Amino acid sequence: MEDSSLNTKTGHEAHLPHDYYTCKASHAFDQWFACLTVGRQLSSYYRYGKKSDCSKHWKKYKLCMQMKLRSEESGKALMQEYREEENKQRMSQPNVLDVWTLR
Repeated sequence: MEDSSLNTKTGHEAHLPHDYYTCKASHAFDQWFACLTVGRQLSSYYRYGKKSDCSKHWKKYKLCMQMKLRSEESGKALMQEYREEENKQRMSQPNVLDVWTLR
């Protein structure tokens, strides 16, 4: 019999998607490669006046490859650190809430 207490998620983990701590190298590589395409670069140059920085996609691909070489717990910790850094960067950048003033 399986112990149901081992499968119970606590705290904020209960609200996370089931694949939050996983990483697919093929998907990360596809995102990086798509970022490098001529169409994406021309679109970025047209919209923002500069070419796209694809380093965040390459960083995620490298992370996925590192996770394959580590234990499950170590990989989970590595992904959690990556997600926290990603969220910190996202919060530090301007967003739509900066445009509107509260009444």
